[in-house]
Amino acid sequence: MSGTFSESWHRVANARLALLPTVAVHKQRFRGQEWYVLRDTYTQRFFRVTPQAYAFLARLGLQRTVEEVWQSLLRDMPAEAPGQEEVMQLLGQMHQSNLLYHDTPSDSQTIFTRYREFKQREFQGKVLGFLSIRIPLWDPNRWLDSQRALSHALVSWPMAAALLALLLAGGATALSHSERLWNQTEGLFVLDNLVLLYLCMAVMKGLHELGHAHVVKRFGGEVHTFGIMLLLLLPLPYVDATGSWSFRDRHARALVGAAGIIVELVLAALGALVWAHTGPGLVNSLAFNVMVIGSVSSLLFNGNPLLRFDAYYVLSDLLDIPNLYQRAGQQWSYLADRYLLGTPRRESPARDSRERAWLTAYGLLSFAYRVVVFATILLVLADFWLGLAVVFLVTLSVIAVFMPASKLWRHLRGPATMRNRRRAVSVVATLVLAPLIFLAAWPWPDAIRAPGVVEAMEFTQVHSGVVGRLDRIEAPHGSEVVAGQVLARLSNPELAWEVEAARAALAEAQVMRNQALEKAPVDVAALEQRIAATRDRLADLQARQAELTVRARHAGTWSASTLHERQGNWVPRGQVLGVLANPGRLHFSAVVSQEQANALFAQPLVGAELRLAGQAGQTLVPREIVLVPYQRDRLMSPSLGWQAGGTVPVRPDDPEGLRAIDSFYELQAVLDADDAHVTALHGMTGWLRVPMPPSSLFEQGARALRQLLQKRYAL
Repeated sequence: MSGTFSESWHRVANARLALLPTVAVHKQRFRGQEWYVLRDTYTQRFFRVTPQAYAFLARLGLQRTVEEVWQSLLRDMPAEAPGQEEVMQLLGQMHQSNLLYHDTPSDSQTIFTRYREFKQREFQGKVLGFLSIRIPLWDPNRWLDSQRALSHALVSWPMAAALLALLLAGGATALSHSERLWNQTEGLFVLDNLVLLYLCMAVMKGLHELGHAHVVKRFGGEVHTFGIMLLLLLPLPYVDATGSWSFRDRHARALVGAAGIIVELVLAALGALVWAHTGPGLVNSLAFNVMVIGSVSSLLFNGNPLLRFDAYYVLSDLLDIPNLYQRAGQQWSYLADRYLLGTPRRESPARDSRERAWLTAYGLLSFAYRVVVFATILLVLADFWLGLAVVFLVTLSVIAVFMPASKLWRHLRGPATMRNRRRAVSVVATLVLAPLIFLAAWPWPDAIRAPGVVEAMEFTQVHSGVVGRLDRIEAPHGSEVVAGQVLARLSNPELAWEVEAARAALAEAQVMRNQALEKAPVDVAALEQRIAATRDRLADLQARQAELTVRARHAGTWSASTLHERQGNWVPRGQVLGVLANPGRLHFSAVVSQEQANALFAQPLVGAELRLAGQAGQTLVPREIVLVPYQRDRLMSPSLGWQAGGTVPVRPDDPEGLRAIDSFYELQAVLDADDAHVTALHGMTGWLRVPMPPSSLFEQGARALRQLLQKRYAL
């Protein structure tokens, strides 16, 4: 029995307290131990206590003081009775949760005042969590009572088997159409589809919440709130399914949490089946949106236990670790307070080694995942609503930085760290100052990385001379060829038919001329002209047919890295098939911004390194580097622009993908042709790294942030 006596006991010893009449009690078992769940039927708030704590609360009444109740419990249960410190902590928590009343005349007003303060704190929490504000609208409990037969039918083994079969069919269908699915995903966030996306999300969310409500009713619970939740300021329906917290069976509680996930996965499976068996149109678009929303929402949010959504409560119930998120935070707070700050008598919230492992691991993983999710949300918001992204960033800073810092400051000044305050302050100061010195004062190697492309100083583009289907590639990419060597073979059946028709027409004209020599000499001249025209046409067709065999006009290195992607497809006339380059004279042309160019103009260009795509493990050292002292906006190759997978923003109205949005400078690096350990061919892309004077990580990060804001948001 720890903390048997307390110096502050006189504050509560003579109080006469009792549980509110609206408090209902339910017994539950967590990991083989009995607990009592207190539920206020007025506020629908829940509180879990140990049997020892409930033994004390059950004896409270207006006829006896707290001192008398504690003394009676001490006589009857000397080994299990809580100490005075524990009693005071318990009464404080009960008071904070508005579960107690006392015998003063203003008791009713006090209860109302505490409830109003609780609602104000709850409202403040909603304001801080403005991305998921909840607005209650309706009590659906009576309507759900009338649907009990449906609830029993939905939560049954036959229905589970049917839904499992549907999920397998939908998953197999989506996998079999994965390529088509991926291609259609590119248009998910286009403006025309956003309205359909939101409508599908709203309807699916309504069915999701209805699934929770039916499972709660199936196991005898109550659902008293239906409302609208503003998720990222988008109105979506929700229901309050906290009535399941009083269920004794943890599997029933877990099924309530999983109901929404199951509903969304089933809808996604139905969407996959409809999408795969319909053509382009409204129905197909709706089914596609339902399929994507149901699967992505389940995998990244509702079905991910690292966020405090449905899967989190399922995991908490299955592990028999209530308040998993809060207790994981308390565990990490305990570890920091006990082992870093050296605070004595700090106890872990874990009851055994199993809980200790789960709380430690969950706290770390959930924190890391939340960082990734919030960073992704911030970038998405900035792309669509920059003002909202700023508000989101400020709110995150308040919640994740300023509020914890304020709490830590109060802890350092509080009585808990009285004996170890010097060590605690020293550790905190070190943890704050060391990263600042690491980021802002310590010089680190710096460099400019510029994307670019390998270009031959002497090269010839090889075009297709005629329309044809690319059948064979005779010379592989990067091979050395001689003049006249076959590079590729095309075919054109229509052209072959025209050649045969021209030959037949020539033979016919020759026969007609021979007949005219005997029977109609006056027609010979006209037939001679016809024969000559037919011969010219045949010669032209044969020349075009010969161009189906693409040959090298001169010796050089054949560079055609993407030609294999066109094999079996039709190639239009004039299409560039590849480049014949002189391998002895190559240079690398890189793109640098105006800010980078200003830094390069102010220092000698020495120590640069080049790494080519596909050969990142090998480094080329250029013989010479020159910064061309004028701006340009036309890229050296479309492979550097966004449209071809590059990093340079290009104008969307440029069909060639060569016109950059922002003007840039060209940085040319002359390559050494004798460097045999790296294969450098015309058209290869890569990165040129030019070292800069050392600078702090703060300066480097600030520069990268400025470049991001300039390029991505034009700020």
